[in-house]
Parts: sequence; structure tokens; C-alpha cells
Amino acid sequence: MKYINSILSSIGNTPLLKLNKVAKEVSASVFVKLEHLNPSGSYKDRMAISMIEAAEKGLTWNKRKLEPGGIIVDASAGNTAPALAFVCAAKGYKAKLFVYKPMLKGGGIRLKITGAYGPDISEAKLPSAYLSGEDLNHFLKLGSDRTHVIAGKMQAYELEKNDRNVVWVDQIYNKYNYIGHMSMAYELYDQLEGKIDAFGCSVGSGGALLGVLLGLYEKGIHPYSFGIIPFGSETYIDLKKEETKKDEKIERSKWVYELIERIGLKKWLSEKSIIEEMIEKGYPDTFFRITHEEARTMANRLCQEEGIYCGMSSGANVAVALKIAKRLGNNKNVVTTIVDRRDRYLGEYPDDIYIV
Repeated sequence: MKYINSILSSIGNTPLLKLNKVAKEVSASVFVKLEHLNPSGSYKDRMAISMIEAAEKGLTWNKRKLEPGGIIVDASAGNTAPALAFVCAAKGYKAKLFVYKPMLKGGGIRLKITGAYGPDISEAKLPSAYLSGEDLNHFLKLGSDRTHVIAGKMQAYELEKNDRNVVWVDQIYNKYNYIGHMSMAYELYDQLEGKIDAFGCSVGSGGALLGVLLGLYEKGIHPYSFGIIPFGSETYIDLKKEETKKDEKIERSKWVYELIERIGLKKWLSEKSIIEEMIEKGYPDTFFRITHEEARTMANRLCQEEGIYCGMSSGANVAVALKIAKRLGNNKNVVTTIVDRRDRYLGEYPDDIYIV
């Protein structure tokens, strides 16, 4: 008999697919790791189980250990919420998740997917809980969604501070985020026998990109690396151009970190984020900015021409991978990821939005 004893055993070991139709105009080979086939529908499952199992051992920023009956908390706009809820359900922990406005759009499809696993879900507080008057208006004008994101993180921080049963896994600063994604690198190394000339993907927390690149580095592979961010959604860093090379200065988003200081999110002032750590290590070689339209167009092509039921981040990844493939030329292998399933974007159709 062949079976598994836990759904968690099905995380990872996803297939690698060579793109033949959408990549027919480029001479390099373009491969996609089918991460949307993970149990909760995205590559965030790798991160979620890694962070939660680290918390079980007390490997957290404040050494707090996740005990039986404990509560995992974080804030999310997309795939992190269902991934954490899924792993908590399988392991028997409670999950309390703060969700941002993007999860409430289009009938709240992402919210419903997350809710199926039984977590406690709350909408992230309005920033007015921490700011008032002119300060609030100032930050909302600079970026309404991003201001709500930071307010949601502050809620998670406060909840952990006030309840000993709570562990905030904090995907933006938690090294077990990228450590969890290193398994993808080992799989890619075996699947392509180490022949990887370029790798890149969308950058939200930065965990997937940094984890894969560090894992390949362990194997002695040093591919050209590319990171992808939606135009206008650079939450933690400022990018001014369509392409930004690693030898160009990349700065923290000044107003975002001013907001962090003003509301008192002290943890984020005393640590380095994964993105900062990634940039210090010299990754990626190039940051690309992609519009919602570019991401959507390619996601639609992947569904209709390759039969890959994927979302907007995957479209963005492949759109840039094709640019890299065109530049590298013959006998080169370019690899990226299919991030998530299309179902979580259904409420936005036909104007699906690229968020990371």
C-alpha cells in the first residue's frame, strides 16, 4: 500500500514544466516550477510549514515557543493567509489572521479560501487606530493600501505582546521563510541536473527568491537572478525604473519606515527584513517592475495556451523570464515559478490584479 499519513507530506516535490507555446519565440529554454500544485494552492506552503515548525522549537525572534493549543498569527493580503491556516489546521493549532483590503475585494474569494481551514479572521484595523488627523491623511495619500498593511502588522505585534499563547511568525522578517523555500532549490537542482542559468520570481517578502538562490548557491550554482515587483506596489523598497541593477542604489521606502516608527512597530526597527538581507547578499542581479496588464495578459496565455491554471504573479514571472531567455540565447535554461492557483483571483475577473 502506498499512502501518506499527513497532508503536510504533500508539500513540495512539485513538477517542473518546460514552456513550449508561450516560449516558442525565444531560443533559451524556459521552465516553470508548478508550485500552484501545493496543497493550499501556492508556494507559501513551504514557508508556512517551515516557520511553524521553527516556532515549535522556539526558534522565533523573541524565543517564544509554540505550545500545544497555541495560536499562530500574521497579517496577509494574498497567499500567506491560506497557507498558514492550512498548516495550522493539519497540525492542530489555532490561527488568527488579519487580512487587508485586497483580500476583501471581488466578493472576498481569498478570504473564503482561507476561511475553509477554520482560522479566526479579522479585517486589519484602519490606520486611524494608530494615527489621527493630519498624520493619517499624510500617510494615506502616500499609499492607502500600504498604510493598511503596516497597521495589520502592528495588530499582530500587539497581539503577541499581550498573549503568551500567541506566536507572530512575521513572514517579512522571519528567516525560516526563506529557509523553507530552499527545498525548492534542491528539487530544481535535481530536476535540471544543475543546469540553471537564470532564476527569478516575484518579490513580496523576498523569501522565495532568496531561499532558492541560497539553496542553489549551496549546490555550487550561481544563476543570473531577477526579482519582480508590481508597478506602484513596492512596499518596503523604492524602485524608480523599469529595471534596476544590483549595483544601483536601492533604498528602503522612507515613508513606510517613517510610518513604522510613528506607530511603534519596534520589532521592525531593530531587525533586517528578508528583502534587506537579500540585497546585502547581492541579490537579485536585476529588479523588474511589471504592470497589472502585463501580468494578466501572460497569466491568461498560460491558462489558455499551456493549460496552467495560474494567477497574476505567475504571469508576471513568466513575462520577465521570457525577456531573460531572449537575452541569454541558445542552450540556456531560465527558471521561474507558477506561484498560485487562479481560483483566488476569480472575484476580480476580468480585471485581475497582480499583488505579491
